[in-house]
Amino acid sequence: MKFFKKVGIGLTALALSTTLFLPYTANPQTVEAAQKIKGKVTLLESDYVYNPSGHKIKLKQNRGTHSYNIPNGFSADPKGYLTTEMIVYDDDSRTSYPYYGTKKINGQKFYYLGHNYYINSANVLKVNGRNITQGKLTIKHDALIYTKTGKTTGKKLRANTVVKYQGKAKTATKTPKYFYYLKDVARYFQPKYVSTHKIKGKYFYSLGHNSYIKAANVGYINGHIARYNGVSSATVLKNTASITVNYSAVKRKLKKGQKIKLDLTVIPYQNDGFEGYLYRLHDYPDEYVDENDVKLKKNLPIIDYRDLVYTYVTPVTDNSAELYDTAGKTIGKRIIKPQYSNLKVDGLMYLWVPEENKAELFYHCLNYSDASVIDANQPNPVPNSEPTYPAKKQALIYGNNFIKVNDVRYISGLKLKALNTIAQAENGQKIATGADKQELLTLFNEGKDLAQNSAYHDLMSNYDCALRNASAMLRSDKATVTQVDEAVWYVKTAKKQLTTMSTPPGD
Repeated sequence: MKFFKKVGIGLTALALSTTLFLPYTANPQTVEAAQKIKGKVTLLESDYVYNPSGHKIKLKQNRGTHSYNIPNGFSADPKGYLTTEMIVYDDDSRTSYPYYGTKKINGQKFYYLGHNYYINSANVLKVNGRNITQGKLTIKHDALIYTKTGKTTGKKLRANTVVKYQGKAKTATKTPKYFYYLKDVARYFQPKYVSTHKIKGKYFYSLGHNSYIKAANVGYINGHIARYNGVSSATVLKNTASITVNYSAVKRKLKKGQKIKLDLTVIPYQNDGFEGYLYRLHDYPDEYVDENDVKLKKNLPIIDYRDLVYTYVTPVTDNSAELYDTAGKTIGKRIIKPQYSNLKVDGLMYLWVPEENKAELFYHCLNYSDASVIDANQPNPVPNSEPTYPAKKQALIYGNNFIKVNDVRYISGLKLKALNTIAQAENGQKIATGADKQELLTLFNEGKDLAQNSAYHDLMSNYDCALRNASAMLRSDKATVTQVDEAVWYVKTAKKQLTTMSTPPGD
């Protein structure tokens, strides 16, 4: 049941009326004059609208157009059943509806929206601005009640029941088995959780008075989507195909009705604001499927796609880190940390440092703009804004440099493994022979045609830099084995990034 919308407000919207930035309040048709508005209800998500008997409302279909007559402020599912229209804005405000009272239908509380429209209280986040979900669980599946020994009590909580839990919500340092986020669209996520109890191998929440329910039956915790840190089954809703995290290729065919396993929710590349998640295929971790193409059994942890393709670090001191070359020597330059992000790195290797007569561990710095590099003697630079690229293509100079692991702190993204050992770094100081350069020569010759056929400036500049570095190593009679091996790795890595990280150019 997914009728969720996310509206991103772009820069062009700044010129519009400021009313666009206010929370949307639905106004279903006209307000009934005989009734007095009690207040407003803010929703958790889009859900069905019910009649006074508790049945879903089916809309009439136009004979000519086969479309549905949808009231203002509402929506409909593909079969024509009326739903609320859920909109979450960039400031996390969301859809509200005026209500005229409450009513119990089949033992559950409903809010009356007028015109014989009712919504289940289980889908209400706030009433008149007051959060009514704190300290409560919302049941998504009928849930049996158990004792602490795992015996059923004979009692059951129906789906959409809201119950209080025992304990307090806490911030997690590691993602628990069952948890939630305060925001489901963000750059970084901090899991929150309510303590669970393991009974006969299953996870339970305590309701007090020796009453427990399975955590798997909970849909919301404190008004936030309950998530599962594991593998979830899903059903494919239509014939489709898997894609890469950046939509750069179509891969595995998926058939309608097929059961698949998923293990991660991904915020993909956003060309024009957030438009929905991708889910990662558990058995094929480099492949993904669009959220609209599957029905997920359990909500999964969320990650930003950048943390699946990059590694981010930040300087330990100041806002910059010193740069080194492949010979382990400083180049008299530093790279500035972006103002709203962190430094990207894409490799981890030992380099022999002549001044210290030992090998040290370095990150290969993934830099797309020379504007990010400053002289080493410039004091305390302010954080750099995201680099802008010149209209005229210019060769990237500082694309193949390193920063000491000890000079930065890991923030997020891929956990890199060292590409070589300390012994290999020390032994690699000998001069490379023609045989040592053969693989690099082959890669260089293969890359010349590819270098002329890419529309992605930053990735292409990086690949160009890798080829120029390869050319320099091939021509040099002083290049070491380590430098040649690094040049081979750099060309291969830049090529892979060019062919797999490229994103659609957009509309």
